[in-house]
Amino acid sequence: MINKLKVFLVLFLLVSVIGCAAIQSNKTQKQEQLLSAAGFAMIPATTTAELENLNTLTPHKVLFSVKDNKPLYWYADPTECRCVYTGDQAAYQRYEQLLTESQIANEVEDAAISNEVAESNMWGWMGGPWGW
Repeated sequence: MINKLKVFLVLFLLVSVIGCAAIQSNKTQKQEQLLSAAGFAMIPATTTAELENLNTLTPHKVLFSVKDNKPLYWYADPTECRCVYTGDQAAYQRYEQLLTESQIANEVEDAAISNEVAESNMWGWMGGPWGW
C-alpha cells in the first residue's frame, strides 16, 4: 500500500512539473511570435561564450537599455531558442500594441467560453429548453 502511494506521488509530481514546463514553453512561444511580428530581430547564441553570456541575462522578459544614445529593447531566451531578440523604439511600440490586442482577444475568447458553459448548464438535467 505504501509503495503504491509513493509511486502515485512521484507520478503526480512528474506530471505537475511537465505540465508547468509545457505552459511556460507555450507562453514563451507566443511572446516570441509577438516579438517577431513587431519587428524584433532574433540573434542566436552560437558560440560557447555567447551561450554563457545568454545564461547571465534575465530570461523571458523584455528589458530596456541604451546603445549609441538610442533606446534598445531586448528579450533573452536561454531555454527555447537560445537567442536574444532585439528591437528599437518603434518595434517595442508595435510589440506593446500586439500584446494588448492579443490580451483583448484572449479575454473575448474566455468570455465566449464562459457564456457557452453557462448556457449549457442553464437547462440542467433536462438537456434543453424543451426537455430533449
